[in-house]
Amino acid sequence: MRISNGASNFAREASGWLLIAAVVFVTIYYFADLRGLSRTYIGSTAEQSDVAEPAQLQAPPSGSEREVHLQAADSGHFFSDVDINGHTVNVVVDTGATAVSLSYEDARAIGIRLTDDEFTMESRTANGTAKIAPVMLDRIRIGDIEIRDVEAFVAEPGKLFQTLLGMSFLRRLSQIDIRGRELVLVQ
Repeated sequence: MRISNGASNFAREASGWLLIAAVVFVTIYYFADLRGLSRTYIGSTAEQSDVAEPAQLQAPPSGSEREVHLQAADSGHFFSDVDINGHTVNVVVDTGATAVSLSYEDARAIGIRLTDDEFTMESRTANGTAKIAPVMLDRIRIGDIEIRDVEAFVAEPGKLFQTLLGMSFLRRLSQIDIRGRELVLVQ
């Protein structure tokens, strides 16, 4: 049986529409994950739903001594309590942040006291330009992973509402892997 040229064109066009529908479906289905990965928090106002309880650290699989698994919060973001210079700070893991970025309030809580003249740099954020102060953190520990001498910034008061565990920490890991709603950090 031979298919006419018109039927062949119809089949090709239908296949094209099916492909478009599949792409739209996948985009909608994974929208929260995609938005969470692409969003940069520096200077953004955090909604109450985004300031969630930290994700529970899961025990690493046997044989992996320096591996941390984080589960995404309902918002799609990865929150965790970390130890910064001996103090517990709730952070969001943010691969879009250039460096570890401390809120002014968290910096004060862990003993970092800054004067106005120490805010010598500027950062462009979703909410405009903010002044930031460069600092060096002695250590950051999340689960069994510990990194020493981490470059960081402190945002001026009221400009950052959630401390970010950014790339000045993350790039020093051997692996960062996102598996759906799970973030795996390996040192």
